[in-house]
Amino acid sequence: MRRLPWMLACLVAAGWLPALPSARGLESSDRSTIPFHTILELEQTARLLAILLDSGRAVVNDNQTLLDDPTKAHKGFTPEAFEGQLRDMFRGRSGINLEELAGGTLSPRSRHLLQELVTVSKQVIADAQAELNRQGAGFKGFIPAVFGARVSTRFTAVTGVRLKQTTLDPRNPANRPDSYERVALEAFADSAYPREKVISEMAANSSSLRLMFPLYATRQCLDCHGGPKGGLDRTGYPREGLTLGQNAGAISVLLPVGK
Repeated sequence: MRRLPWMLACLVAAGWLPALPSARGLESSDRSTIPFHTILELEQTARLLAILLDSGRAVVNDNQTLLDDPTKAHKGFTPEAFEGQLRDMFRGRSGINLEELAGGTLSPRSRHLLQELVTVSKQVIADAQAELNRQGAGFKGFIPAVFGARVSTRFTAVTGVRLKQTTLDPRNPANRPDSYERVALEAFADSAYPREKVISEMAANSSSLRLMFPLYATRQCLDCHGGPKGGLDRTGYPREGLTLGQNAGAISVLLPVGK
């Protein structure tokens, strides 16, 4: 693969620079036949998908105490309740109202994929109701990473767009990074790396765009992934010794050009 000028794309997608009307400058540097505005649209779509998946993870994270309460049989964490919190979380992080996608400026592809991700996320919550509402049981194992894995698997099957949670030292072997992901994760691990700045790249054959969106440890994450390093967490897995706000991996997106 050839490295895109992803820093420019990030600035445009974030609204810090205006989108260019043509792709000629990028085509000459990337030697790609894909118009520059199409590449920017792909990058924006991939970034928004990563933010939406992470927003769902954050909603699960915020409700972890409720979900693991053994005294409550019915938690009220229904697909509808989840969706309301997801919309609020995503709007706060992206500035986009999921209820007004039809009247917005996003591309048809972006709108379709975001709506599909919301639908799949709600399905995962719906299918988990029996385990979440099991009275007398405390920790149920339904954590942000588990939610993200279930959503990613279904979303990929439905849309052909691959979502993946990965880290340099994954607990789940299925999340092991490939060579491209490892390079990005090593960059994210540098404490000087700008927070939430993505890394993206077009495939050499211009068939797909890859994007890496960094994740950070929250207080809830530290319950299992914090210190002391090497000590066993409640799942019996050795703790990683992360600190609050430290990079905790990334969401990897592989978006085919034709999707």
